[in-house]
Amino acid sequence: MNIIVRRSQLVRNTASLLRAGENYRLMTGQERSGNAAGPLHDLPDFHFADGRPAPVTHTQMKWQQFRSNTDNILNRMMDEVKVDQSQVTSRIDNMQTYIDQKITQSKEKRAQKKVVFEKTDN
Repeated sequence: MNIIVRRSQLVRNTASLLRAGENYRLMTGQERSGNAAGPLHDLPDFHFADGRPAPVTHTQMKWQQFRSNTDNILNRMMDEVKVDQSQVTSRIDNMQTYIDQKITQSKEKRAQKKVVFEKTDN
């Protein structure tokens, strides 16, 4: 019984060590564990002595495909944002030209009214 208690205490004490830095990584927007993303996780970390590359495992292929899909989705979203941005800026430009035209028209009308009233006053 004493061995079981010691074992549970040991597991509890080492569990916090295994999670060291987890809160910091989560706060900075990184993955929960330090090795969950990046080339060390996605690619094989060795090659054969004769220069042949190491075989890519199923998990590594899955992560590579996941990253590729994520990149494709982000690129499509960026393209959509750029299209929407150009549409909005063109609408803003059109509205600005319309406003400028209205302002010049109103200034011209005021000038015409001023000329008409000046003639009648004389």
